[in-house]
Amino acid sequence: MQENSDFIDLYRPKDGYVFVVTYGRSGSTLTLNYLNSFPGYCIRGENNNVIFPLCSAITNLNNENFQVRRKNKSKPISERGPEMQRIMETPRDPWYGAELVDPERFAKGIFNSFVKEILSPPDGVRVSGFKEIQWANSLGRLKINLDLIAKYFPNARFIFQTRSYDAVAKSGWWTKRPQHEVKQYIENADAAFLNYASENSSCVHIRYEDLAEDCGRFRKLAGFLGEDYCSETA
Repeated sequence: MQENSDFIDLYRPKDGYVFVVTYGRSGSTLTLNYLNSFPGYCIRGENNNVIFPLCSAITNLNNENFQVRRKNKSKPISERGPEMQRIMETPRDPWYGAELVDPERFAKGIFNSFVKEILSPPDGVRVSGFKEIQWANSLGRLKINLDLIAKYFPNARFIFQTRSYDAVAKSGWWTKRPQHEVKQYIENADAAFLNYASENSSCVHIRYEDLAEDCGRFRKLAGFLGEDYCSETA
């Protein structure tokens, strides 16, 4: 598509993107290492959840004030409501210029910059992406953000990685937090992850315990991605 040529970095990985959705100490670095063993893959590590504010910015462009002005812009002035006839497209409008905003181009442009500047896939990469452990910090936005990523990143696939609460609670910085809070955090995250995965064929759920105990689970992951399984890299 001609329009997509304006967003060359976003569309460059010919086989799409893979995103690892998880929380800290889930063993996701093991998964990251395995993914990068596939030829042509460059799946980056964490980026401090930079994608979250980008998704929020895109969502904000669907504010009612933007929508009203975009709809009215396509109408003859005489068919606009009295208020829009009076102020729209003039400095008297407190949302002056909102009618010019194209949320689709903005979304593609901002994600194109994300790929170019944050993911920075090397030449020849056919699958790009990243893993992030902060998805569960804002579960109320999880579905909205993942839907946006699925919409704008070509062939986006999601790997949801979980780990038993007992193991997570004994690892890293989690040991410094009240254990009842950790338990609630992990349970809420797991429920949200599994719910989203169950409703979307572009998702797969893996457990760290399964990967650690059964290399056949890596075969399942390879199959989901359409890649050849190699036991030597699992």
